[in-house]
Amino acid sequence: MIDYLVGKTYKAGAYLRLSVEDDNKKDESISIKNQRAFIKDFALKNNIEIYDYYVDDGYSGGNFDRPAFKKLINDIEKGIINCVITKDMSRLGREFIETGNYVFKYFPEHDIRYIAILENYDTLKPNGVEDIIPFKAVINDMYLKDISKKIKSVRHEMMKKGEFVGSTVPFGYKRSEENSKLLMVDNYAAQIVQRIFELKDSGQTENMIARILTNEGILPPDVYRGKKMKKVSITTNLWKASSIKHILKNEAYIGILIQGKYERVSLKSKKKKLLPKSKWIIKKGVLPQIITNELFERVNTSKRKNDIRYRQYDYLLKGLVICADCGKTMLVRRVKRQTNHSIINPIYCCRTYAKYRNHVCSMHYYKEEDLNELVLNKLRNILLKYTNNKLLEQKYEMLLSNLNILKEYQRSLNNLKTKIITIDKALSDLYKDRANNVISNNEFMVIKKDLQKDKKISERKTLELEELVSETKNLFTDDKIKRKYINDFLKVKDYNKEILKIFIDKIEVANDKSIKIFFNFNLNGVSYG
Repeated sequence: MIDYLVGKTYKAGAYLRLSVEDDNKKDESISIKNQRAFIKDFALKNNIEIYDYYVDDGYSGGNFDRPAFKKLINDIEKGIINCVITKDMSRLGREFIETGNYVFKYFPEHDIRYIAILENYDTLKPNGVEDIIPFKAVINDMYLKDISKKIKSVRHEMMKKGEFVGSTVPFGYKRSEENSKLLMVDNYAAQIVQRIFELKDSGQTENMIARILTNEGILPPDVYRGKKMKKVSITTNLWKASSIKHILKNEAYIGILIQGKYERVSLKSKKKKLLPKSKWIIKKGVLPQIITNELFERVNTSKRKNDIRYRQYDYLLKGLVICADCGKTMLVRRVKRQTNHSIINPIYCCRTYAKYRNHVCSMHYYKEEDLNELVLNKLRNILLKYTNNKLLEQKYEMLLSNLNILKEYQRSLNNLKTKIITIDKALSDLYKDRANNVISNNEFMVIKKDLQKDKKISERKTLELEELVSETKNLFTDDKIKRKYINDFLKVKDYNKEILKIFIDKIEVANDKSIKIFFNFNLNGVSYG
């Protein structure tokens, strides 16, 4: 009603979506091109400005983890658009709960006008259609579940026939050129697999096997397959112990194809859970065998010293210590003192070098006890030095402001004040319309009552928020509160990891054992020899 009275203008985000299932129907009416033209024509006829077209091509309506939809929500949060248009509600989403949450909760709370053209649904112009929209959402949800069941059923039938339906082919095999669902031996990769089993059988650890293969210039599985890497680093072309372990346990190499081990926890989630072995689809003899049964059994049943799990220790600076050369987090190794083997000294050492060797980074280390003493002494000295300085106070205020509490309260308060001004203008226009006989006396009384009720609620909320804003500001301005927090920290002698992470960003250890500490409170890192 307020929108009508003040003549609000709308800047819309046109959302378009096409899933793989939709595309397979070859239905031109739901193509991206058709959706765009349909929405554009509607917007022109209804005097709505299209700010942008948000297009998710090839994305399922089963969840809202879609790039263009996320951008749409981001633009709503920024206040760039105040209207969302889709050709129909199924384009927004087919999942009942989340779709309903956006339509009936999120959009209204953010003052967003939502239009689903084919359903004749427009939140600005209620016409009774909104009563059946939940049922439409349920139907869309049922459709999505039905499609999912059919796809799952087809995949399971293929698995039972011994056809490979996975996306990544086990290293050592390749897809048949005649039938992509059948696997054949990749002669080169198969030789590497055989070598890995033989090295393990001879007593080599997974780490040592990885180093041997890397030293010989053999490409690891993902690189060999030509897989597109999200991030390329100095370790991209190195074999990893985890890859070796995966190969050694893969029964595909003795001709057994195991599929259907995992399933999604629900249609709406990407998270998967491991099923009990009784539900796995296991087909024997459907793959050409690369490793003999005897060798596979020997490698996977032998008990070796390196299989023993050692106790994990939680060190004070662990996670903060970084290798200055390769940028990787340094690990802690427990080594025996040379003069007395009964004494164990933990040391920080380069993770990359310890794991790969192969001239990747270098072997530099620092005693854990010495590093703790150096870092804590420096931290105490700096904090004491700046106790009477404004730097710590600025850091305190920055930490509070980063919580966005005050900003959030202030934003809500501003919105409420703007709403009250809008209501006052609407009331003024309402009296003019009554005086000019634009509306009847009954209509005038009904609208006036609603507007005054809305204003009263907004004024009450405004008073409550103003009190919250005042209380929150005290955290920033009250010197007693501020000094208490700072002095409490300065009194601490035994720092824990949580406190250290607040004040220290990272600690770099270089090959020459020089240390550079990077603090979170805008002081320059300090180097030591």
